[in-house]
Amino acid sequence: MLRRPGGYEVSSLGRVRRPAFEAPRRRGGTQHYGAFVLKAYLRNGGPVVQLRVERGRHRAVRVARLVAEAFLPRPPAGAVLAFHDGNRGNVHPTNLHWVSPVPETLLLRLLSP
Repeated sequence: MLRRPGGYEVSSLGRVRRPAFEAPRRRGGTQHYGAFVLKAYLRNGGPVVQLRVERGRHRAVRVARLVAEAFLPRPPAGAVLAFHDGNRGNVHPTNLHWVSPVPETLLLRLLSP
């Protein structure tokens, strides 16, 4: 597991975990929170988790992106994440790689008859 900013840990299997932590209570003392694995849900064929950004606010992040940032070399500027087998649900690092984005005009030429 590799640690991500915000205290989240990411495994090569795509499990995102929030470690145990303590927070101050409003009326004094501390509140203890246990560690747990975040529940992922599917969006556009790939798993997504909600990461806490700041107090009371969350952000949806693709699990494949978290795994790639943790286990692959740093991407070149403007690179996008691609899957070797085309399956967005397979977020193992061996299935992920960075590619340069295809210009829209080239994509239109390839798709037009």
